[in-house]
Amino acid sequence: MSTSMNRLQISLPEWQVRFLTERAKRAGVSMAEIIRQLIQRDAEATSSNTIESIWNIAGIAEDHNPLIGGIAVSEGPELYLVGSPENRQE
Repeated sequence: MSTSMNRLQISLPEWQVRFLTERAKRAGVSMAEIIRQLIQRDAEATSSNTIESIWNIAGIAEDHNPLIGGIAVSEGPELYLVGSPENRQE
């Protein structure tokens, strides 16, 4: 798979330049490659964390209120909306 590259110019504080220079030297690659690796690692961590965090919150809440007309919110969300005609008190 061929990936096209885009040229990018950035400004970094001196300590970040030193960090990249030392890390690139130890790894035997360019500073640009180190930046690409860091971005790739962060992108992978972010996407997997999003999926994991969704599963971490699934099912954590309990609803002790009765169903409206025996209908679950997933089957009749309009029944549970504040301000819907079904929930207006006159």
